[in-house]
Amino acid sequence: MRKSIVMGFLSALIFLGWCSQFAVAKELTGKERAVLQKLASESGGNLQIKWNEETNTPSYLSGQLSQPSKHSPEWIAYEFLDHVKSLYGMKNPNRTMKILKINRDENGSQVHMQHLVFNTPVWGDELVVTIDQAGIIRSVNGRFSPNLEDRLFNRPMKAAFSPQVAIEKARSSFDTKGTAAKEPTVEPYYLPTRNGTPLIYVVTLRFQEPEMGNWKIFVHSLTGKVIEKYKDES
Repeated sequence: MRKSIVMGFLSALIFLGWCSQFAVAKELTGKERAVLQKLASESGGNLQIKWNEETNTPSYLSGQLSQPSKHSPEWIAYEFLDHVKSLYGMKNPNRTMKILKINRDENGSQVHMQHLVFNTPVWGDELVVTIDQAGIIRSVNGRFSPNLEDRLFNRPMKAAFSPQVAIEKARSSFDTKGTAAKEPTVEPYYLPTRNGTPLIYVVTLRFQEPEMGNWKIFVHSLTGKVIEKYKDES
């Protein structure tokens, strides 16, 4: 009995020392420590973590993060997130994360997942789950902003004007008289990096003039103000 207590104490010390080497931006709860300890154990000491200090969630996990599986990549990704949801502050991964696409090659697959709040995407919040041919998750990287529902007082925001009006406001923010080469695109998003997590319209304008190129314009859905715009080099 005494030996098992000593070994447990030593294991705890080793784990605490292991945690200290990562830039954890918050005090971990007991559940979060248990999840990390399990991941570290199953990875055989090869677990790597990078922590996002802005969101207080992992931006990168690497190692043998799961056991081999013959299930689909979608199932494997959702099952894993359900096991580690306390690390990310997720309540229900099946409702919170939407699969955007799955890339498959000879090495396995990559599941790209978009964070949703009230069925609306969150700008910049995506996770990529990399799975090898044996169905083992090898890495999870990306950004996830937790507790956005609470920040929005558990009520979805509603836009004060239509997407077409947002396009016109985006166009009027440019001095150029150039016209868009194609029909502009516009999508609603929540913006977690701004106070209040506002609902915005993200408008993409593609200009005919080569020197203008393509632009992303963020239009506040309540005030109509252009709060950010940048040239899209992608």
